[in-house]
Amino acid sequence: MMYPAPIRRNTANPQSAGRAYAVVLSLGMLIALTGTGQASVRIGGASLSANGQRAQDFQYTGSCPVNLKFDWGVISTEPTSITYSFRRSDGGHSSTSTAGLPGANRSLPILDEWSLGANNHQFADYHGWVELDIESPNPVSQKIGFTIHCG
Repeated sequence: MMYPAPIRRNTANPQSAGRAYAVVLSLGMLIALTGTGQASVRIGGASLSANGQRAQDFQYTGSCPVNLKFDWGVISTEPTSITYSFRRSDGGHSSTSTAGLPGANRSLPILDEWSLGANNHQFADYHGWVELDIESPNPVSQKIGFTIHCG
């Protein structure tokens, strides 16, 4: 009579399994710490000034035309170059520009200016926006909405 071959259970050495786990864990941590080599950027904040004064709550009240300065703080995970442009609520847009970010977690100001308004009814309560569009190394954008009250 022939008997089936005995069933062999996994008899791996627990110490060998522990060493393999440690190697895999170490490799994973090394990859996480060194990163992928690809920088990524984000927009850390934004502000607006009008005629050289900070515009509280992104609003301006006063004589026009007014010189508006839009300011975004762009932060990168490592030194890199960014490609960006601006769009405006009136349909205007800029050509593409580039800027170099000097290092990891250091903010670089990206600025745009717009002279706007006149002392007439159209600008009594004008609501608009300017948007920073970063195309590379990763796409990200942020609008600064504003209101001007020309008088």
